[in-house]
Amino acid sequence: MSVTPQGRSIQSLYRDYREGRLMVNRTYQRKLVWSAGEKRQLIDSIMKGYPIPLILLAERVDAYDAGRLEIIDGIQRLNAVFTFIENSFDHEGRYFDVSEFTRARQAADEHVFEPVTDKPLLSQDECARFLDYQLAVSIYPAARETDITDVFGRINSGGRQLSPQEQRQ
Repeated sequence: MSVTPQGRSIQSLYRDYREGRLMVNRTYQRKLVWSAGEKRQLIDSIMKGYPIPLILLAERVDAYDAGRLEIIDGIQRLNAVFTFIENSFDHEGRYFDVSEFTRARQAADEHVFEPVTDKPLLSQDECARFLDYQLAVSIYPAARETDITDVFGRINSGGRQLSPQEQRQ
């Protein structure tokens, strides 16, 4: 079976997130560990139109979770994107303008998060370009949870951590 990457806008993934269609399996996913600086760097890459690594999701096909997508790889990136929309941090001193995105405004109105009102905001055009940015997403159809945990283990076991010297370079 081949799994082909597709483009998904930030806007559509945020909708899935807010509607509860994206799920995180804490039995294998690590905690959210990115610093604000790492999140800002990802947002800067998106704002500049740079490519970012692929997001890997599993489509649950069992009766209980039908229609939901489990995040296999990309939880740190998705969290950075979603928390930026929800004003948890800024990009170059400016925050995402929640009034430019109906779904985010609705979540703020429902007190899911507190929108920034007294700080500089991104322009309407910048917000639109951010929301339209296409993330590379692959969706793996998974019949069993063991398939998903096996895939997760395989993609996270072969890598080698960069040494401090390699990171500096």
